[in-house]
Amino acid sequence: MNIKTLPIFLAFIVMLALSVAAKERPNIVVILADDYGVGSANCYGADIKHIRTPHIDRLAKEGMRFTDANTPASVCSPTRYAFLTGRYAWRGKLQYGVLTPPEGPLLIEPELTTLPEYFKQFDYQTAHIGKWHLGYTNMEEVKDLSAQPLEPGPRSLGFDYHFAVPNQIDWRPKVYIENESIWGLRSKGQSPYGKSFYGGSSYHGYDAPQRVTTEVTQDLSDAARNWIFKAVRQNPDKPFFLYFAPVAVHHPISPSEKWRGSSGVGPYGDFIHDLDHSVGEIMDALAYSGVLENTVVVFTSDNGGDYCPEEQRARTLGFKNNGDIRGDKQTIYEGGFKVPFIVRWPKMIQERSVSDRMVNVVDLYATFQELVSGSVLGPKVAAADSFSFYDTLRGTESQEAVRETMVVNDVFGVAAIRMGDWKYIEGKPKKPAHQNKAKNRGRKTAPELYNLSQDPAESEDLIAQFPEIVKNMQARLDLIRSQGSERITKNGGVK
Repeated sequence: MNIKTLPIFLAFIVMLALSVAAKERPNIVVILADDYGVGSANCYGADIKHIRTPHIDRLAKEGMRFTDANTPASVCSPTRYAFLTGRYAWRGKLQYGVLTPPEGPLLIEPELTTLPEYFKQFDYQTAHIGKWHLGYTNMEEVKDLSAQPLEPGPRSLGFDYHFAVPNQIDWRPKVYIENESIWGLRSKGQSPYGKSFYGGSSYHGYDAPQRVTTEVTQDLSDAARNWIFKAVRQNPDKPFFLYFAPVAVHHPISPSEKWRGSSGVGPYGDFIHDLDHSVGEIMDALAYSGVLENTVVVFTSDNGGDYCPEEQRARTLGFKNNGDIRGDKQTIYEGGFKVPFIVRWPKMIQERSVSDRMVNVVDLYATFQELVSGSVLGPKVAAADSFSFYDTLRGTESQEAVRETMVVNDVFGVAAIRMGDWKYIEGKPKKPAHQNKAKNRGRKTAPELYNLSQDPAESEDLIAQFPEIVKNMQARLDLIRSQGSERITKNGGVK
């Protein structure tokens, strides 16, 4: 069963029953940063002599900060997929890595009910602004973004508006996408020029305004602010959902001129300042529009911080983008998954509250379901791997709703499962080994076991000491895979 197949009359009855409360529903803004590690904000331990994050810290002061927040993957596309579908990406065609080729085809299956589609049933205005990296069209590869409308795409998934960097910040199509076409396109075709940061390949050279890498963060902030102003002005009685995806701090590290030289650790810290300023501009736009107090703002990241040259330089100065935990982006260790996760909602959440509950970015779907409608749809209907933490936000947490398990995977498709304090790494990569050994960095081919409460840095492998725990965790991982939903395997069985 799928929401899309519900009888029209039933959907109408539901909408009619809930329409009275429409004005009371909050606006929702999710800010999903790029490669932003858990140690990269002052409210998560970063020293102010290295960086300053006053706007992100404000969210924590006025809301709830989670200390055990995770992403479903240690790379970009699968986390973004899971956020919008409530389902792990490996249940579909993305078994490892990120979407390749990065322009398409559209990764999200049309039969799934996406988060923006769910919001549309409750009369929300919806927009995605920022990095996309989930593809366009049904073609095997989109070789020319100017040749045809880019559909199906984000607006086929429930977004009213889409303004995006199609994938990485300096990838070869150095243009913005608006809805189904290149923003500002004057004529079709390509004239390659210049070299991209990625592999030295030529930019595509579309006849449209070309992105300036150091200005992308501000361009996206401006687009998001303008959409908020327009949404409130044109439809003041309708709530809105904005998925805002900044490009910071993904490499190439490209701080704007405004923030260059502002941190104590070089360009990497400067780029973090760019990101923090962008968060502040979104908050200002909500305040100027008169909707800040009735807006849920979530700040998090798509995976842990990256191990790039600029980050390495910052590390020599004492800065740790992932804190003291092991690993970084792409790896199976905690540094690849642990992220800042803050929720601000003045009408519900107590200021300066902190939760150690294990949550995941994929859980936002079910949480928003409960927030908007008062209930969570069954896992066979939508959001198969999403657990609501709405009770935690309200301060009424019950053990019944808490996650027992959590599955994560690295860039090679290696899976790991959390069960309470225990983390079991299966050690079976799905991606074939690369001939270039340097590109196999972090590749794991043997199982490992860690107790994160006693050893958060994953320094002591306990695989040989606890064979029964390994056996039980492998069985639960197999069950989660076979049942098609993590929710229906709660308590070790099928509900």
